[in-house]
Amino acid sequence: MRVNSKQGVKLAPLTNADQMAQSASYAFDTPSAARISRARSQTGESRIWQEQTSNQEVPAQGDRVSDNYRTSHCAPGYGAHYNKTHESGYYGALWEKIEKPLILDVLRPLGGAGRNCLDFACGTGRIANVAAGLFGEVVGADISRPMLDCAQVPPNVRLRHIDMTREPLGETFDVVTAFRFFLNAEDQLKWDALKAINEHLKDGGRLVCNVHMNATSPIGLVSRLLNRLSGRTIRHTLSAAKFKALLTASGFLVEEMIPYGYLPRPGNLLPGVCEALMEPFEKASRTLRAPGQLAQHFLVIAKKR
Repeated sequence: MRVNSKQGVKLAPLTNADQMAQSASYAFDTPSAARISRARSQTGESRIWQEQTSNQEVPAQGDRVSDNYRTSHCAPGYGAHYNKTHESGYYGALWEKIEKPLILDVLRPLGGAGRNCLDFACGTGRIANVAAGLFGEVVGADISRPMLDCAQVPPNVRLRHIDMTREPLGETFDVVTAFRFFLNAEDQLKWDALKAINEHLKDGGRLVCNVHMNATSPIGLVSRLLNRLSGRTIRHTLSAAKFKALLTASGFLVEEMIPYGYLPRPGNLLPGVCEALMEPFEKASRTLRAPGQLAQHFLVIAKKR
């Protein structure tokens, strides 16, 4: 597969780290280009638990900055809180109208009855449930027991309570997904996670993941400005160029990067407006060929080298 450069938009350097990674600048793609030539066969409500580590209870922090992202989602009741976040408003509309269809579009050609998928940091199982309809077997792994407690998955999904950066699963996969993880993970945890994912992928296997606060998006730029003015990190951002450089250094070949979510998220304001405008705003942005760096989110498809 090659990166399709329909939009022809090259990311500008943002920080010293980005300047070091300037060779990783690339053109964003659109969801319509997310087609990977693979087998296309496809394949509820029980859970299979395999518990292997203990977890630590800490206050729920969600997408806020955390000193220890490993434990930031382990507070009692956090799973229900997380699910509620994606039921309505901006994130609810983004998931149902934009993100879920995009993930299906990307994973479908990678799936098949004889293929397996790992959902790394699976949380309450949103991505694992999508993958379950496309792969013969899916494993969801997470360190947060409260998140796993809220997961409702079909019989072909096994849930594992484990920190994969410290203990291997003992099996390999055709595809690994990792959503809403890399943005807020500490730098060392990013490296540890990518190392673990690479080791759990079969030769030529794919990583499909996302970043949900693109540093070059309008909200990303505002977040960076607020971070600078306050002298501390209020909200994490991550540029696509910097993330591509990290993936490359971790043993991956980035095949495609797909921007999505052009409607800026206005905090918790105007949830009804976000729900109503999400889809038409996305369609208008693509019709007008809005630059990919303006999207708040991007999805990445990378191959194990």
